[in-house]
Amino acid sequence: MVILFTARIFYSMTFVPFIYSDVTCRIIGFSISVIIEGLVVIPVIILYRKHPDKNICQLAYEKSKVLGILIGIAFAIAAVMLMNRLFRYFGYFMYVTFPNFLPLWVVIGAIAVVAFYAAFQGVEAIARSAGIAFVFFILSVIIVTIALWTKMSFTNVTYNYPKLEHISFEVFFEMSKYCELVLFPILYPYVKEKAGKSLYGAIALRLITVYAIIIVCTLTLGSYLNISKFPFFDLGTYAETFIIERLDTFLLPAWILVAFVKTSILMFIGKIALSTGLKKVKSNVFLLIIAVTAFAVTLPAVLQEKWYFSNMDKAIYTIVIFALGVLLPLVFCFGKGDKNENE
Repeated sequence: MVILFTARIFYSMTFVPFIYSDVTCRIIGFSISVIIEGLVVIPVIILYRKHPDKNICQLAYEKSKVLGILIGIAFAIAAVMLMNRLFRYFGYFMYVTFPNFLPLWVVIGAIAVVAFYAAFQGVEAIARSAGIAFVFFILSVIIVTIALWTKMSFTNVTYNYPKLEHISFEVFFEMSKYCELVLFPILYPYVKEKAGKSLYGAIALRLITVYAIIIVCTLTLGSYLNISKFPFFDLGTYAETFIIERLDTFLLPAWILVAFVKTSILMFIGKIALSTGLKKVKSNVFLLIIAVTAFAVTLPAVLQEKWYFSNMDKAIYTIVIFALGVLLPLVFCFGKGDKNENE
């Protein structure tokens, strides 16, 4: 649950697109997307109940070696795509907030190297790292909220009549970021508790956290919210404590930790997906290939400072996520049993 929450909250921290619509549309669109997310995870939960010890690539491999290899490659490509988007979002964050810190390719390369090491150590190391990132992030939200308590005001709230096209865009944008659908069909054999508990727990945690972030941002930033590129991070410039004058530098480690955890878990699922079908190659070789590929794919965009994704790109991400995370589990849920079951 913590891994899934940490992997998804990265986007709410790093890029809150209020510039596309007002806060009202953002809240409505986010709420609708959460309801949709709660429904589309049902196939993978059913799949987990039928085959709790086999991920979706293993099930495919048992039906057909070629099918298993192809599905494994598809999940690996999806992992690289998601890392490409993560690196570019994080690169943009560093480009805006710390433009003269280090060359951006060095920063992204460092995250890739550390994430590679964590993925090399296995899911237990990633889980421990996710636990640390989760605690640090929650503490950051609580500390910033307390520090800003006296600066919040309902006079900063502006209400605009929501437009259907803006709400639709927010739903579409949220669903294009739903990476848990790709993660969980590979990760569920490692779950010690029920799959539904992990998935819905992560969704509920994110719902509460994002609402809290939106409320604090709205009550503190007011109209500035609609032009801020990183509203949550900007809160740190307003927040003061008797120990730390500005909390924006305090928030930076939270960004780095969450980006690191998300990168490492994407590398891990890519490695598992490929090694399931291509058994003659050591799994850590695939891990290295995925890490290098993700960095190489992102490098040209980082060097050219191309941060944004077009609506077509977002549509492609949405299709890939839903094809692998919803349609594929649905097929295996209601398809014929594997070879062992038939025997």
